[in-house]
Amino acid sequence: MKTSVLGTFAVSVLLATAVSACGGTPEPKAAGSTPAATAGPATTVAATPTPTPTAKAYTAGELAAIVGQVRDAADRRLTVLPSADIATTLEQTKAMLSSIDVKPAECKELAASSTVPSVDGAAMAVGMSTDAATGAVTALSLVSGLDQSFLARLKGQQDQLAKCSSMTMTASGMEVAVTVTALQGVSSRPGTIAYRTDTALPDGQKQSTVTAQVVQQGVVLTSVASGGASEADAVQRAGALLESAGALVK
Repeated sequence: MKTSVLGTFAVSVLLATAVSACGGTPEPKAAGSTPAATAGPATTVAATPTPTPTAKAYTAGELAAIVGQVRDAADRRLTVLPSADIATTLEQTKAMLSSIDVKPAECKELAASSTVPSVDGAAMAVGMSTDAATGAVTALSLVSGLDQSFLARLKGQQDQLAKCSSMTMTASGMEVAVTVTALQGVSSRPGTIAYRTDTALPDGQKQSTVTAQVVQQGVVLTSVASGGASEADAVQRAGALLESAGALVK
């Protein structure tokens, strides 16, 4: 189940967007959606729904322009990946994940491509930064135009991380242990979900990735960091990308 750097990032993004599928319910409706009190014995006044602000529908080009303005921890601009490469890698990754057996069974959604938001009709941009000296890899994705019900599940689902905190994934006879640990304080962006994913390979190698995600103005922002000097370093890099991108999505 080894993948390229972009493939590894795609897996992380897919896991991030599928976390809410482990359980939970949509956000409760606002109190203002209940009927208003009657105005008199013969007249009933229905409440006027509070208009929901319409989020801007970004194009892939506009998202790419935003990603291109974000700088990594070394003050270098992210390298914006070609849209064709992103689409190809996501399809390959979804196909790979759909063939993986996951235990416990309730976390199967984490590996099933059906839980991944379809990018058909949605706009997406990805940027990456690598540091050959430290082995640090930092990446950012922005996705606009996803289904509103899916966005609702993503918001405020930090408690759902515990449901899939320990998993076993098996593909082609190779078993991989995966643990997911919720992280706090990664970003000041309201509603941010952050966690560390640790993967133990059969040959004894271990891989750790920090993921931070937030929905802002209808855009899903996901930052991923791996490698580097320490976990604290990865947390800082992931959080910094989310903060920088969040300041540009309006």
